[in-house]
Amino acid sequence: MVKSIVKKSIAVDYPHLKLPTVVFAKVDSVKKLDTYEIKELVIFNDDTGGSFRGHIVAHWYEYKLTVLDRFGSPDKAFPALPQIKSKKQFQQGAMVAIALPYGELAPAIIGEVRL
Repeated sequence: MVKSIVKKSIAVDYPHLKLPTVVFAKVDSVKKLDTYEIKELVIFNDDTGGSFRGHIVAHWYEYKLTVLDRFGSPDKAFPALPQIKSKKQFQQGAMVAIALPYGELAPAIIGEVRL
C-alpha cells in the first residue's frame, strides 16, 4: 500500500523524476531561421596586439531530433521532437546532448557529443 502511494505521488507531484534529465539525440533535420545580433564586442588581434570594435550577426536554427538510448540507437520511449530552436549550429546527423527540464518534452540543446 505504501509503495502504491509513493508511486502515485511521484507520478503526480514529481513527474520529472521518472525521465532522465539529460539524454542523447540525433539531429534529423535542420532549418535556418531569422537572425539575431550580438553588439558591443571588442575583437583582439593576437598577432598585432591591436583591437577593434565589432558585432556578430548569426541565425537561429530549428531542429527535429530523435532521442537515442545510451548505445546510440533510437529510443522508442520518446516521440520525435520537432521545432526545437537553438542559436547553436549543428549538421544533420550530428549527435547532441539535450536537457529535459522538469521532465517535460521541451528540450534545450546542450551541445554536440560523441559516443
